Amino acid sequence: MACLGCLGLANLEAWNARVARGPLPHGYTPANPHRPTMAHLSGVPVRPNSLRPPLAGLPASTRSRFSLGAPRQRRVTEATAAGAKHRRSCQTARAAPKEAAQPQRQPRGDDEDDRMGRKGRKGKSAAASMNEATLVRVNKVLEDFRASDAEVYTFEPDISKEERAAIHEMCRKMGMKSKSSGFGTQRRLSVYKNKRNQGLDMEEGPTHLGFSEESRHVLQDLFTHYPPDDADLNGDANRNSSDKAANIKWKTDSAFCKPAMSKHDITKKVEMFSTKINGSPQLRKIMEDRSKLPISSFKDVITSTLDDHQVVLISGETGCGKTTQVPQYILDHMWGKGESFAERISAERGEAVGDTVGYKIRLESKGGKNSSVMFCTNGVLLRVLIGRGTNTSKTRNPKSLDDAIMGISHIIVDEIHERDRFSDFMLTILRDLLPVYPHLRLVLMSATIDAVRFSQYFNGCSVIQVPGFTYPVKTYYLEDVLSILQSVGDNHLSTTTSDKKQRSVLTEDFKSSMDESINLALVNEEFDPLLELISAEQNPEIYNYQHSETGVTPLMVFAAKGQLGDVCMLLSFGVDCSAQDHDGKSALDWAQQEKQQEVYEVIMKHVECSSAKLTEDNELLNKYLATINPEHIDTMLIERLLGKICVDSDEGAILVFLPGWEDINQTREKLRASPFFRDSSRFLVLSLHSMIPSSEQKKVFKRPPAGVRKIILSTNIAETAVTIDDVVFVIDSGRMKEKSYDPYNNVSTLHASWVSKASARQREGRAGRCQAGVCYHLYSRFRAASLPDYQIPEIKRMPIEELCLQVKLLDSNCRIADFLKKTLDPPIPESVRNAITVLQDLGALTQDEQLTELGEKLGSLPVHPSTTKMLLFAILMNCLDPALTLACAADYRDPFLLPMAPDERKNATAGKVELASLYGGFSDQLAVVAAFDCWRRAKDRGQESQFCTKYFISSSIMQMLANMRKQLQSELYQRGFVPADTSACSLNSNDPGIMRAVLMAGAYPMVGRLLPPRKNVKKTIVETASGGKVRLHPHSCNFNLSFSKSSGNPLLVYDEVTRGDGGMHIKKCSVVGSCPLLLLASEMVVAPPDDDSDEEEDSSEDEAGKSTLAQHRKEIMSSPDNTVSVVVDRWLRFDASALDVAQFYCLRERLASSILFKVKHPQDVLPPALGASMYAIACILSYDGLPDMCPSNDLLQNPVEARRFSLGKRGYIPPGGYLRSFADRPHHAPHFQNLANHPGGDPAYTQPSRAPVGRFDQSQRSFRNSGPGSSKPRSFKRQRNTAL
Repeated sequence: MACLGCLGLANLEAWNARVARGPLPHGYTPANPHRPTMAHLSGVPVRPNSLRPPLAGLPASTRSRFSLGAPRQRRVTEATAAGAKHRRSCQTARAAPKEAAQPQRQPRGDDEDDRMGRKGRKGKSAAASMNEATLVRVNKVLEDFRASDAEVYTFEPDISKEERAAIHEMCRKMGMKSKSSGFGTQRRLSVYKNKRNQGLDMEEGPTHLGFSEESRHVLQDLFTHYPPDDADLNGDANRNSSDKAANIKWKTDSAFCKPAMSKHDITKKVEMFSTKINGSPQLRKIMEDRSKLPISSFKDVITSTLDDHQVVLISGETGCGKTTQVPQYILDHMWGKGESFAERISAERGEAVGDTVGYKIRLESKGGKNSSVMFCTNGVLLRVLIGRGTNTSKTRNPKSLDDAIMGISHIIVDEIHERDRFSDFMLTILRDLLPVYPHLRLVLMSATIDAVRFSQYFNGCSVIQVPGFTYPVKTYYLEDVLSILQSVGDNHLSTTTSDKKQRSVLTEDFKSSMDESINLALVNEEFDPLLELISAEQNPEIYNYQHSETGVTPLMVFAAKGQLGDVCMLLSFGVDCSAQDHDGKSALDWAQQEKQQEVYEVIMKHVECSSAKLTEDNELLNKYLATINPEHIDTMLIERLLGKICVDSDEGAILVFLPGWEDINQTREKLRASPFFRDSSRFLVLSLHSMIPSSEQKKVFKRPPAGVRKIILSTNIAETAVTIDDVVFVIDSGRMKEKSYDPYNNVSTLHASWVSKASARQREGRAGRCQAGVCYHLYSRFRAASLPDYQIPEIKRMPIEELCLQVKLLDSNCRIADFLKKTLDPPIPESVRNAITVLQDLGALTQDEQLTELGEKLGSLPVHPSTTKMLLFAILMNCLDPALTLACAADYRDPFLLPMAPDERKNATAGKVELASLYGGFSDQLAVVAAFDCWRRAKDRGQESQFCTKYFISSSIMQMLANMRKQLQSELYQRGFVPADTSACSLNSNDPGIMRAVLMAGAYPMVGRLLPPRKNVKKTIVETASGGKVRLHPHSCNFNLSFSKSSGNPLLVYDEVTRGDGGMHIKKCSVVGSCPLLLLASEMVVAPPDDDSDEEEDSSEDEAGKSTLAQHRKEIMSSPDNTVSVVVDRWLRFDASALDVAQFYCLRERLASSILFKVKHPQDVLPPALGASMYAIACILSYDGLPDMCPSNDLLQNPVEARRFSLGKRGYIPPGGYLRSFADRPHHAPHFQNLANHPGGDPAYTQPSRAPVGRFDQSQRSFRNSGPGSSKPRSFKRQRNTAL
């Protein structure tokens, strides 16, 4: 039977009637008139499912019901006109993912959803109805399906109702649609990838659009002096913007130039270094410590291997010293023939940062021409590689003097296991560059890495394994934890506490001794050497040791030789009886093979007892998993385990890994409510999160007083970023917050997901950095075995617009998809298509994927292409200062801290809202701008600490933003976009209307509209361009936003839509006006009011009818006072006069021309018409750029009126006297400077006259029509090969 979920609502009744008449013909596939019609789906048969992973280890019943075979072939058909019309009339969530909040249901924020799932034990989800093995299996299948090219996946029938509910829930969280169809034993469940609809209905009424009286005066003056010409009216002004960017040539970064040092200079520097060591006890101590690091014994191996090979892979465990020592080994070798690592290496060499050692991050640098070692981020090095030219082919001459690569001898890429999108992309470029630059050496380093795979990617490069510097760690899993907690009287740490101070004894020499002793015992029956080694240490690493060549263990030797007493001794130690040698034989097999019956029976009895214990543990585990939600954190279990650890041990800090801030909060509150842990004289409970104040973060590194137990609740920031030296116990929840990207719905996702095996090992290692420790994994051994080996590479789970643009900068003739296929793990094709579409909308690429001149400039700055375009627009609007802050804040971190106390959290939220009100309010982004501006002035007055404390702002983040701003401003200056003195570029920096337009330029096309308040819905709902209904995050300034229906549907811009565990939400957004959107939108379609262009396309009117409609439109557009509808980006409708629409169109074209002019001639003054038009746009944005719900500019300057305005308004707090004392000068009329290195205009046109002038002359009206005989509405869409 065909899947019922594929049918539209209109045909449901007919389908049921057809089923009642009897079975359908074999192979019958119903058409689906309600499925979205998309070019890449329509008419394309769904491919058979090829996902058939092995089912070993699952029960037979599970294998039969979840064989997950290939789905039946289906064909998605074109929607009929009647079906499409019906869809528009009855559809409620047009392109919204099914998990989005429905208007009639009261939405919950992330925090509320999380609390519901975690309070007590009642938050059990449908997934709890599946056993763990089935849950893991189904999740793997869904993940593989989402990453495949298949369009639909159908499970085999005979799945229980509870299991179907669990799969539906899993699909919802993953952003996929799922439907069940069929009856009885033939009922099947099918899963579909959500695809975004291409068109939307405009259910909400249109918003009236018009200019204020002041703006009309400005426009009249503008078009009187500079009337529209043919270029403005026909869109010819930007036709040449699609020209391919030719001869791209970036300035060589001097920071990566080879130091100009002669052989004599090098010798002198080496002698000075030796003299410093001899004369400084501190440096001598550093040199002694360096020699003790595990990697020190590999110094000669590393340097000699690099002499003979271009690529070397160093796999070194955490703490071996690879990051700080390898660069020095290479530097010393070449010369012979955060505390950042640059600072540490400089300190070890007795120098200041910037001398021999420098660093450069994205918007900050130190050192340069004289630095022999430069530390930099992956993104910075990537820009160096891109800047060398546009072709990496072998025909390129690498001897050119301006080639940056010629000045680099070694490139060291550390922590490659993190797999961020820049490192993967960079490794692909480097692999292509190596044959072109034979002198270049590449060193890849990591602690946890798939060495074989990386080695193969670089044609079998050499691999150097370096041992770690860690202590043994005892590991427990969930079944062990449950058993430990059940055994109240036993001390589970009695066998491990005595080993706390022991370090791993398995050195290379000890391994050789063990191998020799095993050989002597097995061949010559000389048991004493082996017994001495075992008895001296009594360490699991020794009595479970396996021979390096044969895999034979001491237990196998004693079992084969009938040494019953020695066998019993090892069994009492807890030896691993399941270990197998390289031939697959266990100790039991050895005893049976050698006919040692008594030994065989003893081992067999021990194994049976262990098996019974294992069965008991599994029963306990299954009972536990049946009562809790496995997706949530069990704070009760953590509390009980913490208590058990504290009872069974006397000292040692405890580190608890949790997914996110809410989990940390809930666990901390749980401990505070506990009678056992609330005693602050015995317990110190601390939080570690990237967003808490640095003073709080520093507390975790301090040792507590004697008798006080330190408990640290942390996210995965403690995995590798920090080392807490007194941690002995680690509790690993196995969960982490992972940000990802759903290319099929074009939304970000932030879910608590399972960690990888590599991360689990890192968490274990936290307990063994400074002494032996214990790790408790709060997941089963089965779950541990099913974890992915490594985290999904970032290039497969993040938007890649920057990378795609970098591909074209690297080689403009290369197809983006073709190049990215060469990466270690190519991105999902849908992600590539989405990124190319974004770049085309920005004007960076043409329709045929050619790089434009604008695209070359958008890729020249170290920020996202959208941010670069925002900066260009801000320069034209004389509003650069806030744009710099916005650009750097988007690239770094939110400066607002998360207070610990509940009362402080309320004050922090209110403070953020108050800061935003300085620039009109209702804006998360402008709250950051206001915070930075006020912080800067508070710092100048010596009041920085007081200001940061009052508004919960991180002064260190603010200082970093200040440094980043300087660097970004320097980048703009080097490219000629701004003069050395940028004060003239920021004369409109306090104008709220212009600032919101700058925001729009950077955020577009992330535009939504607020839906009017509805009954029983307290929280604000936002509709996005795809039709999705999204909530605002509780941390947003606008979370409590309220507005009346008279305000229409206010627009807002946002950074991203995130799908989290609690549903869809927007975290950072700003309410904006309509004018900025109409100036910056990609598409504007003009039609008579109440005309539906979609229905016209679906209708079957004859030619005469079409001609009549075209004539009707021509008549409406020919009269400037007639009202027409403007549809922006095919979903936002506005009513305006034909004259206003025509003026908007002309301003859009001139804005596009001005941006293109700045790209081509950054240091030239704008032509008079363009300069005057930019001033006019600035005036219009100042007068009309604010949304109706925001206070006017005049009201913002009057504290009394501002307070009166805020009465009854949620989400707006007028600035108080303290905050106003840091505010800048009052806002005046917009400025436009005519400077040599700044956009200018006609010197005579500096202020618009207030004298009214007549309307457009009749001779100028013809451009408002779409032309004689046109049958379609006039489209003001900018083609993707234009500047905007």
